[in-house]
Amino acid sequence: MRRYVSCVSNLDPNSDLMVTWFIAGPFQSYVPATEEAKTPRMSDDLNSRPIDGCIEYGRSGERTPAQFMGTARDEERNNEGDFCKQGVAAKQVSSSDGELPPKGWADEVRIFFPSDPDNPHDTMLELVGTIGLRTEGTSQFKTFFSYSAKQYSGRMKGNIGDVKVVPRFPDQEQFFAPAFYAANKDGVSLSAGGSVEWNVTGDFKNWVPVPAYYEFRDKKDRLCRPFQCPCSAKPRNEDLRFSRNARQRHA
Repeated sequence: MRRYVSCVSNLDPNSDLMVTWFIAGPFQSYVPATEEAKTPRMSDDLNSRPIDGCIEYGRSGERTPAQFMGTARDEERNNEGDFCKQGVAAKQVSSSDGELPPKGWADEVRIFFPSDPDNPHDTMLELVGTIGLRTEGTSQFKTFFSYSAKQYSGRMKGNIGDVKVVPRFPDQEQFFAPAFYAANKDGVSLSAGGSVEWNVTGDFKNWVPVPAYYEFRDKKDRLCRPFQCPCSAKPRNEDLRFSRNARQRHA
């Protein structure tokens, strides 16, 4: 598989920037002044090609063309609509395209989001960690997300405890969401450091990754930031069996 990375740098020394890069990612991601936001994805398409994507800046709806190196599937998604037109929704895609890798994969993350969307500058948080998926034998895969979180430098009003993590599954939510909430009724509260792990059991012979996200939400249940994660897969048939074991460790 090949690792595709899209990156947005904020060269303004004085202002944070909200960015959505259609198809490539990041999505609804804050980029603090002089920082950069990276979105890694895996694909079994080894023939990368330039694709004419589009970036939306801030909450004003302003958009501009932004080419990225992507896959044939990215190109198909991009051709589904003119994303530089107002009102066209962003396409959020899986963190992997292709069959489920035999041994899974993992990637490092560093993201920024506010604990209060009404005051993003002063409440900005920084999270670093590792997110990934690994297979255990032939009948189970484990998704894992270990992290540490803190106030972003100089932003003293950020409150880690005001944020919780909940999953979103655009595909086959009826199978994955109940499994998550059976063990995490109200989502997972963010802490200075912790991890979330969960298992899925089934015959993986023909399984493929599907879109899945963690959403960071504030105490009023408002979205602070969505975050792609390689944490689910589906078979090509509907014969599904799931088991769930979620755990959080607090530093």
